[in-house]
Formats: sequence, structure tokens, C-alpha cells
Amino acid sequence: MFYIQSLILRPNKKINDLSILKNNIDDYFVPLSNIEGLKNIKSQLDSYYLSGAIILKYGEQDLLDVTMWDLVDQLWAYFLNLIEEAIETGESETYFPDQPLLLKMKSISNDMLLFEIGQQQKVLLPKLDFFESLLKNAKSFFETINFVLEENCDYEYELNKIGELQTKIKCM
Repeated sequence: MFYIQSLILRPNKKINDLSILKNNIDDYFVPLSNIEGLKNIKSQLDSYYLSGAIILKYGEQDLLDVTMWDLVDQLWAYFLNLIEEAIETGESETYFPDQPLLLKMKSISNDMLLFEIGQQQKVLLPKLDFFESLLKNAKSFFETINFVLEENCDYEYELNKIGELQTKIKCM
């Protein structure tokens, strides 16, 4: 149902035209699944400003794409905060780390969640599946980046938070 892919922006690759990104993803980004590709650019990556993108689809519907690239590790951490707050209060919102793009989650029922991206897109999603998919992919992202960058980063806090949130959603 959900397709999620994390991508890391290739070092020294300038994005000047968003309209060409979707058709040239490999020219600009290295997929998280390409461990060798990530290791090849490791020395050029700045672990404090890790640019990239999250592709998020629900069925055939694009929710996030490469044109919404940003500080990808921070964006994943923001998703953890969104999930936590949505579980605790029924709604949450935040902006992307480095651009004025608003993300909102609002519980509509025990099973459904309204997810908003910016002012244009609103979609009703199965809450539990959405949270589980986000957490699984966030965990994969942080574990992979920890593995690739080794001592240059530490996402222990985020990984612990994912474990806590996975426990919370099992009780929903």
C-alpha cells in the first residue's frame, strides 16, 4: 500500500531546476539501498547537513517526491515527532527542516488519519499502516546512515524513539 524510499543528494550536485528532477533521479540522488554508492560518497557527505529526499506514495498517489528535497535526516526525525504528537493529542504539524512546506496529521477516527502536505494536498490514510510504514523506513534510514557514516554520526536517540513509538502503536 505504501512505498517509501530515502535518497541522499549527491555531493556537489546543485539543483537549479525542480522540473527535471523526477526524470533524472539517479543523476542527483543515491538511494539508501545502494550501500556501495553511499560508501563511495561518504567522505564528501556532511553528517550535519545531510541533504536528500523521501519518496512517499500511497498506492499510485505521490505524497512526497524528490522535488521536496531537504535535510533528509532531520525530515525523518520530524516525522517521528509528528507521529508521537498525533498519537498523544490526535493531531500534529511541522514544517520541513529548511523550507516552508507544512506537514500535518490529524486523526479522523481510530483507523483513519488525514495527512496534509502544504496547502494543496490532503489525503485520508489508514493510520496504523501509515505509522508502521513510516517507522519501519525511518529505522532503516537511521541504521543505514549510522552504518555508512560510522563514527561521524549518532542516531541512537532517533532509533530509541522509533522503538518507543512502535510499542505505542501496537497498543492503539
